[in-house]
Amino acid sequence: MSDQKQTNKKQQQKKKSTGGSNVPENLKGMTKEERRQYYQKLHGQKGKPQNKKQSKQQKKPKQQQNTGGSKVPEHLKGMTKEERRQYYQKLREQQNPKQQNKKQSKQQKKPKQQQNTGGSNVPEHLKGMTKEERRQYYQKMREQQNPKQQQNTGGSNVPENLKGMTKGERRKYYQKLREISGEGQESVIQNKKKTQKKQAQKPKKMTKEERKKYYEQLNKQKQQQKKTWNRNYQQGTQKEQKSQNDNQKQTKHTTEMEIQKNQTKPKKTQQLSDPRVRTLTSITSHISSFKRPTTKELGVEFSESVIHPLTIELSLKFSSGRIGGTTGRCIALLNLFKILIMEVTVRARFSEDVVKMLNHNIEYLIKHRQFSYTMFSVIRTVKEWVSRVDSLEIKDAKNKMCSQIDEFLRKHIYDAEEEITEIAWKKIKPGDVILVYANSRVIEKILQKAHENKIPFRVIVVDSRPMNEGKKLLKKLDNYGIKCTFCELNAISYIIKEVTKVFIGVAVILSNGSAVGRIGTAIVAMIAKSSRVPVIVCCPSFKLSKKVQLDSLVSNEHGDPQKVLTTKNSKSVKIQNLPSDMDVVCLLWDVTPINFISLVITEYGLLPPTSMQVLIREFKDF
Repeated sequence: MSDQKQTNKKQQQKKKSTGGSNVPENLKGMTKEERRQYYQKLHGQKGKPQNKKQSKQQKKPKQQQNTGGSKVPEHLKGMTKEERRQYYQKLREQQNPKQQNKKQSKQQKKPKQQQNTGGSNVPEHLKGMTKEERRQYYQKMREQQNPKQQQNTGGSNVPENLKGMTKGERRKYYQKLREISGEGQESVIQNKKKTQKKQAQKPKKMTKEERKKYYEQLNKQKQQQKKTWNRNYQQGTQKEQKSQNDNQKQTKHTTEMEIQKNQTKPKKTQQLSDPRVRTLTSITSHISSFKRPTTKELGVEFSESVIHPLTIELSLKFSSGRIGGTTGRCIALLNLFKILIMEVTVRARFSEDVVKMLNHNIEYLIKHRQFSYTMFSVIRTVKEWVSRVDSLEIKDAKNKMCSQIDEFLRKHIYDAEEEITEIAWKKIKPGDVILVYANSRVIEKILQKAHENKIPFRVIVVDSRPMNEGKKLLKKLDNYGIKCTFCELNAISYIIKEVTKVFIGVAVILSNGSAVGRIGTAIVAMIAKSSRVPVIVCCPSFKLSKKVQLDSLVSNEHGDPQKVLTTKNSKSVKIQNLPSDMDVVCLLWDVTPINFISLVITEYGLLPPTSMQVLIREFKDF
């Protein structure tokens, strides 16, 4: 009974499954099977395939024909793909019969590639040749033009009287000259002796037993050498001990006055001969030492025609410190170049003769005092200008060089300083206390301009040895009527409390933002930074350099050590009286790092020190 009830329920559910909302109204009373039969009858009347399988089977032959779709023109729809390709090939051959199929063209190109007849760069009369044939052709042409090249006659370094000879002929020629002069005989004999020694030292083909005996003899010789060396060493130590004992015996017989003198002398040497001094000198050994020029040394160069007398005068001014700043030295150097260029006698080429003369004079100046980075950059620019003037006549070239030097002085030094003063004096406000270190042309003009505009301010001039340049600036500011106070570098920590701004002049600004200035500027900037006082650096753009220097020991300059050696009684100590193991270090420059600089003023405006590399890359046009 239970099975009959379940079957009845299923039949009722089938009857009820007449579809949902998607079924049209005329089919809602039907079951699924009735609707399927209904749709099959409709499709069978329209002529469509009753199943999907039948539809796929009917479509397959159409795909095999590949008669195209909507893109194929109407007159080609009944064709297959291959028939359409053949049709289009015939049309192309009728339009341009020169062009053939791609396969045929590639097959024809292959033998051309094997021949390597060249492309568009090959001349027309050589296009039918291969690479080897063209090489042979060019070799024959070269042999016809200059047959001497086969003989290895040398290049521009070979003298004119030997250019027609080969290498072997030139060697024989030089050997004959050496034999005539007698210089080559000694060298030949020495070379023969060396070769004989080497051949004697080399062990010939030996058996194992012979090699063992040979090496045993060598070891015996080495041991004998060691024994002799030890004997000599022991004999030397015994002699030293005897000499020390003799000296001790002699000191016992000395008088009391001599003992007191001997006791006083080593005390001085103990104070002066400090081992720390030796470490300093080892660090600064690569820096050229100070040499004071004498008239005897300078008199030797008067006989030479290459060195101008004005260079000798200028070297004395550089070494003595009369012209000490970088701008002053650059101006003097450029004025010297103008005179040298106007007085040069041209023999071969203008550029070669001028550069030779400049190099001789520059080397002479560097002997007496080292150049700064800015001076080397100025020399480099002048040499570049000389190389561009070869096409002109000699008079025109000289005049053009002098005009370029004058324009450089006007644009990059004089006008730049005026623009910096106009920008910088506005930063001085009434009631400011400005700290200045050493002496600077730009800072002097800035303070003068601010005083002319009637701004009430006060200046503190800080100075230190060995140059003592702050005294010169103090006298100039006093003449202008500016209120000034003077102090040494060791008192800056007490005075910095009163200061509101620090103005510093600099010799060079490097690409990493650090500045090279007179020794002591780094201490001033460090103390100002610790007490939160702004440090303003004033520098024209021609003092910018692409180089990087992390400390003051990489490249520096030694000053006169006599200026440092002073006692409490203001009596100078002569260097000759110092002990032999003591060296005086007197450096002139130091490096202030970028962290201690708050602002840089150039003719281009106010800039942070981090943007110096951009300024060097974009605006440094000389």
